[in-house]
Amino acid sequence: MIKENSKDFLKNDSFDSEEFISLKLSGQKLISKSFYQCQFKSCDFTGGNLSDTLFSDCFFESANFSLTKIHQTKFQTVHFKDCKISGVNFSEVNTLLLKVRFEDCLISDCNFTALTLPETEFRNCRIHNCDFYQANLSGTDFTGSDLRDTIFEDTDLTKADFRNARNYAINPLTNKIKKARFSLPEAMVLLNAFEINLED
Repeated sequence: MIKENSKDFLKNDSFDSEEFISLKLSGQKLISKSFYQCQFKSCDFTGGNLSDTLFSDCFFESANFSLTKIHQTKFQTVHFKDCKISGVNFSEVNTLLLKVRFEDCLISDCNFTALTLPETEFRNCRIHNCDFYQANLSGTDFTGSDLRDTIFEDTDLTKADFRNARNYAINPLTNKIKKARFSLPEAMVLLNAFEINLED
């Protein structure tokens, strides 16, 4: 177990089954390292650089990823819970075996353009001002999430689940939504693209 401000671990390149607690890594570089089955709790990666690093079967809880660089970072079966993820360009990740899960997270001003993320979980998240342009989100779970100012354009949302989601703006003419699931009354916004008037 590695706690708080211990930075000796930065000298190592590979970690297996470690638990990291309350590490303050703002502005730090964790480049080209490997983490296998590790847990990160209340760690701060604000402004840090995780480029070319591998996270395999890892769990992040209450972590801060504001403005964190993830160029060619590998997220292979990674779970984010109650994390703050702001200003992160996910379109730069290494897509080899890419598999992520988000639960109860604040995800804001992030870019997911052109990523292939089928059956990904974004459950009970606040996903604000994010970009999913040309992404493959088929079968993805957005249940209970707030999608304010988030862009879906030329996006594959086939069989995606938006039940109890809110504040989304999805144009069925420019996105694939076949067999997607929605809840009323929020689903009424899907009719906006058709410029029709509904009356009682």
